[in-house]
Amino acid sequence: MKKKIYLVSLLVLLLISFATFKVYDKTIVNTKNSEETTLKHQAVNKKTLEQSKEKISEKNRDDFSIDFKKADAETIYNTFNNSNADSIINLLEISNDDSDRILVSPDGTILSGQAIIDENGTEVDSDTDKNSITIKELKDLVLLHKPQIDELAAQNSPLE
Repeated sequence: MKKKIYLVSLLVLLLISFATFKVYDKTIVNTKNSEETTLKHQAVNKKTLEQSKEKISEKNRDDFSIDFKKADAETIYNTFNNSNADSIINLLEISNDDSDRILVSPDGTILSGQAIIDENGTEVDSDTDKNSITIKELKDLVLLHKPQIDELAAQNSPLE
């Protein structure tokens, strides 16, 4: 009888040990799955964040400069702060060669070379940007629209 009790006790102890092991093993597997899922979510979130930053940078890069290749007289006049054609040409000739590539921002700022334009580290380069234009091309464009630019300047100048 004692042998049966020992045997049953041993079987119960083995059953309890097996159940404890299974619960412990399942907890470890769930923890690993949870960690893997968290890592995947972090990777996706990091990728999404990088894509979002790249879209913002691209928009900032596009908004930084004006495409003057097809600009009209009013765009040129407004960009260069209501100046007449001669003033614009003089501004372009200051420390620039005709072959220099430049970018012109909507407020009339002229950029030659590279610059970082926002807190995301967005970089623009006047040599590679799609809106870049040479000084010569821009001067020719101003000369093409000279009568209209000068007319706008005369219309909007303060009366003396």
